[in-house]
Amino acid sequence: MKSLRLIALPGLLALAGCASSGSGPTVSYVDPNTVDTTAIGFNSTDLQTTAKSMVDQMLSSPVIIKLTKNQSPVMYVQGLTNNTSEFINTQAVTDTISTELLQSGQFQFVDMNKVKAIKKQLNYQNKSGMVDPTTAAKIGQQVGAQFMLYGDVAGISQSNSSQQSQYFQVTMKLLNIQSGLIVWQGQQQIRKVEKRKTFGW
Repeated sequence: MKSLRLIALPGLLALAGCASSGSGPTVSYVDPNTVDTTAIGFNSTDLQTTAKSMVDQMLSSPVIIKLTKNQSPVMYVQGLTNNTSEFINTQAVTDTISTELLQSGQFQFVDMNKVKAIKKQLNYQNKSGMVDPTTAAKIGQQVGAQFMLYGDVAGISQSNSSQQSQYFQVTMKLLNIQSGLIVWQGQQQIRKVEKRKTFGW
């Protein structure tokens, strides 16, 4: 029995060596601005180009230049509605746009997604009796948004035996909350084609 174990052991070690040096996937860091051509769907490159286009269009608009000349208007982002049949991370698109606008110094933002959390914290500070009243944030002192940024993504997908094409149209609007007027609107169009490989004899 000892001889059998000795014979089997080298084989097991060889198998273990093969497993440890296997042919699994490798991961490496790449430039996040590199053009993504891995899929025809809405990808990271589309997100980046859309965000840049929207921000550039907005900040170069004569209406917006006039609007932000002597003030930093307050807005909130309603976000994008996905009207395509594909999954699109619309939150990532609007987050990128709002980040660029905020960093421009020309706009201020309120986060309507955190209203409940803010209300809870204000109630705690003012009504729990556990917070020094001189340091508590006052109820009713928040700044109201003057504008709402929102939009949608539309898409058209077509295919035949040799290729598939995908078209996206992103539209964003800036609405004056008090008047109900749209003071700015921008669009970004994206069209991609994927050629299908054909095999012959």
